[in-house]
Amino acid sequence: MALTAWTFAGAAFFIWAARPYMPENLSPLLAAATPAAIVNIWAGHYGFVVGGLWLLFFNATVQAPKRSGIFAGLLTIKPHLGLLIALTLLHRRMFGAILVALAVTATCIVLSGWVFGFDLWHQWIFDTSALQTRIMTAPGKKFYYLMMPSTFITLRDAPQLVAIAGQICVAGLALFLVWKARNVDNRSLAFITATATAVISPYIFNYDLTVASLGFAVLLYGRWDALEGWERIMVWVAFASPLLVMISAPLAPLSLLVGLFVQVRHAIQAKDYSVLGLSPAAWGGAKRVFS
Repeated sequence: MALTAWTFAGAAFFIWAARPYMPENLSPLLAAATPAAIVNIWAGHYGFVVGGLWLLFFNATVQAPKRSGIFAGLLTIKPHLGLLIALTLLHRRMFGAILVALAVTATCIVLSGWVFGFDLWHQWIFDTSALQTRIMTAPGKKFYYLMMPSTFITLRDAPQLVAIAGQICVAGLALFLVWKARNVDNRSLAFITATATAVISPYIFNYDLTVASLGFAVLLYGRWDALEGWERIMVWVAFASPLLVMISAPLAPLSLLVGLFVQVRHAIQAKDYSVLGLSPAAWGGAKRVFS
C-alpha cells in the first residue's frame, strides 16, 4: 500500500510539474509514460520527485525567482545531480534565490538531524561516498550496471584511467554545450541541463532521467518537421536510452550526448526565430522554398 501511494503521488506530482512544458495537443499524462518514468515506477524510486522539483525550479526562475530557491534547496536531497542548478543560479546572479536555497538546505539538515540523529550525516558523508565508489568499481557483472547510462560505467572493463578520462571528456563536451545554450528560454534549458547532468555524472541511474526523457519526447513532438532525419533517429534513441542501456551499454551515453547536441542546436535556433519574429514552422517553410 505504501509503495502504491508513493508511486501514484509521485506520478501525479511529476505530471502537474510538467504541464507548462508540454506542447499543445500532447497530454501531460504522457509525462509519466516515458521510458525513464516506466523504469522509475518499476523500481519504486524517486525519479518523479526529483524530476518534478527540477521542472518547478526552472519554471519559477523567471516568474518567482525566490521561490525557485525553495525548489533548489529541496533538490539537495540528491546533491550530486544539482551541479547545473547551482551554475544556473550563479550565471543569472540570482543571489536572493541562492540565499533561500541555502536556508532551505540548512533547515532540512537540522530537521533531519533532529528527527533521525546527526550521526547519520557523518555516515552519509564518509560511508555512503565510499559505498558509491565500491558500486561503480565492483568487478564482474552486476545487474545495476544495466541501469547506469554513464561513460565511466560503459568503460569499466578498461583500465580505470581510461574510464576516468572518457568520463571527463564527455562531461567537458556537455558543459560546453550547456554554456552555448545558457541564454535560451527556461523550458528548453530545463531539458538541456537535465540531459547534460545525465552525461556529466558518472554515478547516474536510468530512473534519474525522467526530465531528460520527457525533453526528448517534447522535442520529437514539437519540432518533428524541423529535425533532420539523423536527428530524429538519435533523439528517439536518446529518448529510449533508459531502457536501451539494458541492452547495449555504450548506446546510452553516446545517444544522450548526441541528443544533447540536437537539443542545444534547436533551442538556439528557436531563440533566433523569436528574435526574427518568425515561428519555427514559418522558418522551416522558408528553408524548403530556398533549398
